[in-house]
Order: sequence, then C-alpha cells, then structure tokens
Amino acid sequence: MIWIHVGEAANTRAVVDLAHRMVSARQGCTVVLTDVDGLASIEGDPGLIAEALPVDHPDLTEAFVQHWKPDVVVWTWGGLRPNLILSAADSGAYMMLVDAARNGFERRRDRWLPEVPRRLLARFETVIARSQPAHMRLAQLGRPLSDIEIAAPLRPFGRTLPAADTDLTDMAEALGGRATWLAANVQQGELTTVIAAHRQALKTSHRLLLILQIPDSNHLTTTTAVLRKRGLRFALWADGEMPDDNTQVLIAETDDDLGLWLRIAPVVLIGGTLLPGDIICDPYTVAAHGAAILYGNHVGQHGDALNRLLNAGAARLARDASDLGTAVTEMTAPDRAAQMAIAGWDVTTQGAESLDRVIGLIQTKLDAKLKGAT
Repeated sequence: MIWIHVGEAANTRAVVDLAHRMVSARQGCTVVLTDVDGLASIEGDPGLIAEALPVDHPDLTEAFVQHWKPDVVVWTWGGLRPNLILSAADSGAYMMLVDAARNGFERRRDRWLPEVPRRLLARFETVIARSQPAHMRLAQLGRPLSDIEIAAPLRPFGRTLPAADTDLTDMAEALGGRATWLAANVQQGELTTVIAAHRQALKTSHRLLLILQIPDSNHLTTTTAVLRKRGLRFALWADGEMPDDNTQVLIAETDDDLGLWLRIAPVVLIGGTLLPGDIICDPYTVAAHGAAILYGNHVGQHGDALNRLLNAGAARLARDASDLGTAVTEMTAPDRAAQMAIAGWDVTTQGAESLDRVIGLIQTKLDAKLKGAT
C-alpha cells in the first residue's frame, strides 16, 4: 500500500501518472491518492484509489493512517500538514518528500514557526527538491544539505497502450507503406468535418487511408450511411475486414484497439476537440506512441497538455474541415510527421529520470519490507 499526496494542484496530472506507473510496475500494489481539493475520480488502473484528505487533527489523522496502513508515503511539493505527517511517520511507513518546491514552504506558519517544518522534515527518510532554490529553502528550514537530493520536476507523461503483435504484423502487411492517419474518438457531430477533411486530402494523396475510430458502436449505422453518401469505400474492423488498396476508410468501433491504431498512424486527430464534448483522447498518450497531433478549438481538461505539445512543435491546431484537410496533407509527409513525433517524445520524456528515481526508491523499500516479513 502506497499513499501519494498531491500537494500542488497544478501538478496533479504528473503525480497521477506516477501512481499509474507504480501500479503497473509492481503486481499487487495499491496506491491511495489524496490532494488538497479532493480527487473526484481516477480513470485507468484498478489499483488506484482517490481519497479525501482528513482535517489535520490528531484523532482524524491517526484514524486515516490506521485505516490505510501505508507501507510508503510519498508527499509531493510541500504544504506539510503536521499531524498527518507525524501520524504517518509514527506508523512505521517509509516517508518520502519528492518534487519539493520553494513555494511549497512559504506559508505564514513556515516563516514564523520554523521549528514546525524543521521537525516535520526530519521525519522524511528521503527528500528530493525540484530546483536549487528549493534545495536551499529546505536547508534553511533545517534539513542538512547532504540529505537533500535535487532532481528535475515531475512531468506528465503518456502511458503506452497494449497492442497485439499479430495485429500489428497483419496491419503492416495490409497497408504496405500507405500514408495513414487516425481520427480517434470521433463524436457524431464531428463526423462530417473529418470526412470532408479526408476527401480534401485524398485529392493530393490518392492512397491515403483514414482510420476512423468511433467510441460507440451504436453510431455505426449512421457512420456508414454518411460514408456511403460521400462515396467513400470503407472496411469494418469489428467484422474482421482488413483494408485493401481500394479501402479509403477503416472503421474501428470503440477504443479497445486504440494502442494498435496509435502505433499504425503517424498522424492523429484527437476527437472531441472539433466540437464541445467530454470524450477526448489523452494527448500525452498519443505523443508517447510517436504520433504527430491534430486538435480543434475545444480542448477541455487537456488545454495545458496541448499547449505544451503545440509550443514544442508536436501538435497543430485545425479549426475547420479545410484547415484539417490541409494539415493532414502536410503532416502525413514522412519527414514532417517524424519531426513532430520527436518533439512529442521529448515532451513526454521530460522528468523521466526523476520518475524512475522515485519509483526505484519505492520498489527498494517495498522489497526490503517483504524480505523482512519473511
């Protein structure tokens, strides 16, 4: 059992990604996640639990720690809560303060009652600061410099989705090097825009294949009707059909094989961004598979991620069908897609060393505890 606390709301995604990676790396591991505002939900691995942070009263913090019985506590950023930290440390959990920032220790109490953070910092076996200023601030608060590591800040990263090797081999043979792009999680209201863009791109690249992934099989009838009306030849992945030289659109129902499509297509449109909607494929996951990214104006909760990728040259905004068609034509050129893919990879691997360091420490402590128990 690992308890990870998100001290900095702006970095919630990075810490949740850390939790996902930890659950994937260690069989039987469960992670309880807390933050200052309360995590409404956590999607993905079943080993993750969102829990409300208790009020910092000794009775409540003691009850919280006794209920979860964490083997390792990972507190991020700062904003230490005295009773909660002491309850956790007294329980025998291995205590880690990671991604510590200078502004995580600038509250009024930290300035006027320096003995409180000094006492709390002493209860952490491992302390990792995200910068030199943070390193010096922790030293001012009483943590010996030799007991403070410095590592790059934790950053969000994209998870790699599974794909069957046989499917990859079969699709590669069927495509034979054809230019391909993926429209992922396309909502019904976006369908005409995506099809119009594909028809425009076909004028320049006649063998271009669109993998059209719709999130709901109930919309299949409508989707096929629109494609027939537009004169586009299609194949149905769910029926076991493979694209041949005459296929212009491959329809994939649901996102069960999204990992396959992200490996096949060098250019990906993130559906749900052309019109307001709730279903948006995670941009970091797309970038982690080596794909160049296209998206519309409606970015929802992924605004920060798409801005990072856009500024890095890994993503491009497409406002309408004409803009999207032009972008697809330009980005399916191998050299252009490769440049954007490399830029996206750079974004998703920032902070990887810090992530590996934290996970390595957790693994070591859990291994030692298991060895001691036997």
